[in-house]
Amino acid sequence: MISLSDILIIAVSANIVTDLYEFALERLLGKTRDWHLVGRWVANIFRGSVILDTNDDALAVPGELILGWVFHYIVAFLYVAMYLVGTQFILGEPPAMDTAIGFGIITVAAPWLILMPGLGLGVFAPKAAKPNFVRAASLSVHTVFGIGIYLGLVILGQAWPDG
Repeated sequence: MISLSDILIIAVSANIVTDLYEFALERLLGKTRDWHLVGRWVANIFRGSVILDTNDDALAVPGELILGWVFHYIVAFLYVAMYLVGTQFILGEPPAMDTAIGFGIITVAAPWLILMPGLGLGVFAPKAAKPNFVRAASLSVHTVFGIGIYLGLVILGQAWPDG
């Protein structure tokens, strides 16, 4: 049985892998990581504003960068918990590389359908400066997140490279 501390270790591992990948994308391809905007969006949801106007500096909140990063890690924790519940209790299978990567790919629905519209970019980011790049980068990042989930499981001895 996997504990909450195991889920935390897997989630942190998956996010570290993902963050390193995003850092590489930022350096090599110019992908931005706007965790301050994510934090601002989260804070403004509690103010009743579901869609953030990124041009409105009045919506800025103290500590929005930290809030964005914390939100990023909380979401990863919840995703890992959902993945483990899904594999073990719904599918009745142990965690494996294929299901972890597949789950990572499925999680891209959240930024495409919730976060991007919340940041004022619209569903699937048509209002982004480079919509196709944003979509492809999100898909690749979430695929890497799935790989990170699997690596976290390997670290804990809960899964092995042969599945």
